Amino acid sequence: MKCRITAILWCFIAALAVQSESEVVVQWNLINKSLGITASNTTLVRVLGEIRHQTGWEVVSEPNLNPAVSIKTKPKPVSEALSMLLGNLRYTLKSKPGFPSRLSVFRNSASAATNSIAEAPMKPTKLEGQIAVVVKGESEAKKLAKQFNAELIGFIKGANAARFQFSSEQDLQNVRDELTKAEGVEYLDDIFIYPRPAGPIIARTGVLPISVSPLNVDTKGMLIVGLVDSAVQVEAMDKPNFILESKSVGEAYDPGTEAPTHGTSMASIILRGLSNKDLGVKNSPVRILPVDIYGPNPTTTSFDVAQGITLAVEGGAKIVNLSLGSAAPSTLVRQVIQAHHNNGVLFVGAAGNAPVTSNEYPAAYPEVMAVTAIRPDGKLTVYANRGNFVDVAERGTQPVRFNNRTYSTTGTSGSTAYISGMAAALATKHGKKPHEIREMIIKNRPFVLPKKEGE
Repeated sequence: MKCRITAILWCFIAALAVQSESEVVVQWNLINKSLGITASNTTLVRVLGEIRHQTGWEVVSEPNLNPAVSIKTKPKPVSEALSMLLGNLRYTLKSKPGFPSRLSVFRNSASAATNSIAEAPMKPTKLEGQIAVVVKGESEAKKLAKQFNAELIGFIKGANAARFQFSSEQDLQNVRDELTKAEGVEYLDDIFIYPRPAGPIIARTGVLPISVSPLNVDTKGMLIVGLVDSAVQVEAMDKPNFILESKSVGEAYDPGTEAPTHGTSMASIILRGLSNKDLGVKNSPVRILPVDIYGPNPTTTSFDVAQGITLAVEGGAKIVNLSLGSAAPSTLVRQVIQAHHNNGVLFVGAAGNAPVTSNEYPAAYPEVMAVTAIRPDGKLTVYANRGNFVDVAERGTQPVRFNNRTYSTTGTSGSTAYISGMAAALATKHGKKPHEIREMIIKNRPFVLPKKEGE
């Protein structure tokens, strides 16, 4: 889903090593062009899906080619690592300017590699021992926490949502029914994990500078785009004057400036959407309000997403960019979005980076304008979600300038950020409120489900 980075363990790395339930870890160092793979009792397709997720490559294989895999290797040159993984199988790895590299895996002929490998789907993971409790107010939350022997570790005032921590999952389950029925409790909601989207990769070609400049206006004259994401490295961006002082869920985090975060990339792409040449915007009252919901962590939670949205709207955001997602629906996140949508906030969400039709949240909520990814020729990308909840399609590969170097992102995250910027440009150009130009955007960038062969 949506696009890529965590900036601590590996500097100059396109993506952090991520371990899933199936014991697959892929380490990708873009600068050194090295690949490390650890996989235990899994399949080749599962490993290739994780490679696709970490590198941003398109990955295709020969149909029905899915042997069992167990491998453990430290980062090595790409050719060496792939040879160790594939054994007697063959591969090609080709690059083309403006497109992701393409890895083809086959027995004898590359032309036989016709099966597109999707990113390994992230199974919804619930935080054990924690629960979101929506109540009448914070005082009631404190009383309930004491009553049920839980620790109150978070509270969203704008949503009256409390975050309870129990000593164990079993302790939570023992009192869950009683807590649900307790006086003052509106509902309970499980807390799900959201993985950090990976950051951009270094591009081989340059990119034109962002043409739009900030128009000096007072606070009331601003149109604010809330960016609920990882931290934004303002000092290393082009056009830093577009960025407002950031907010954070938890302690403020400084990722440094060695490599761009996912949040920084999205901020840059929002500005590119704002400067869309067809709209002719040269000076703009738009500003971006970054809200960091990840900090230094590889994951965040649905509770933090809800809190991040609340902080963005409280900070004046009328457009909220959500280049993130999970397969797990959250009642709390939905109700927070719904409440602000009803008050005129436009939400833009990434549809997800797997060629499936299943829902990705929060993009799949009807209050969110869901964005998928297309190629430069207008065709749907091989990785893009094509579910019936999708509203809009935009190019999946987007350029990013950072510390005077060019990077690129591949995924629906970048597509979403571009649409958020374009929405802001359209709203200011036509003198309309953001929610009023939703249909204009859908008409301008419609999602058309590709026809199946023979249709």
